[in-house]
Amino acid sequence: MGEPGGVTRYVIDTHALFWYLTGSPRLSVAARGVFDEGVAQSAILVIPVIVLAELFYLNEKAGRPFDFAAIFARLQESGQFEILLLYAQDIVDFASDDTVTEMHDRIIAGVARRLNAACVSRDRNITESPQIKVIW
Repeated sequence: MGEPGGVTRYVIDTHALFWYLTGSPRLSVAARGVFDEGVAQSAILVIPVIVLAELFYLNEKAGRPFDFAAIFARLQESGQFEILLLYAQDIVDFASDDTVTEMHDRIIAGVARRLNAACVSRDRNITESPQIKVIW
């Protein structure tokens, strides 16, 4: 799952990112290790744009534990994160893995497939896919 030049890319799911940003103990040791790789600049952490939308919603639902605008700016400026847009091909790709049944998760899983990258997720909808390497 490496990239040319030796930098690995990981696709980050919403709860993994939320728990990382809030310092939650719910983030697994393996997932925290991926974020540590990003901090050390030895990995790129890919955030599909749908994850940002879900993160905004989750932050609101949790009573706004962080300033979303400030976090968004930090994610954009950081060398460890790459925000990835949704492409039409990602929608077409929905049909290639019917084990992932929820729309947002299909987008995230599709990005992981497109990039041939592991997905940092605890979401059973993604972890049960035989097509996605999952780290949790």
